[in-house]
Amino acid sequence: MEKQYKVVFVYPDGHIEEIDSVFNNGRDALECGNNLLGQVNSTEKNYHHDVDPDNFFQRKISDPYFMIVEIGNKKYHLVYDSRSR
Repeated sequence: MEKQYKVVFVYPDGHIEEIDSVFNNGRDALECGNNLLGQVNSTEKNYHHDVDPDNFFQRKISDPYFMIVEIGNKKYHLVYDSRSR
């Protein structure tokens, strides 16, 4: 079985999304992750900039990042984390 890859994206508010696309090489997965990172940095982070320190139920905003996982035999293996650049 050929190696296949997926992108798992973590948004500034902490929610996690596994991107539906499956890639046959890591280069394409990396390009997808970097494109998403650029989009989110310029859009979604701006919606969450007003943080109320007295509201303990509001999620803390952090920098978005993505991971690339190799998939096979119903198991995921982490091969890249954009925070480690």
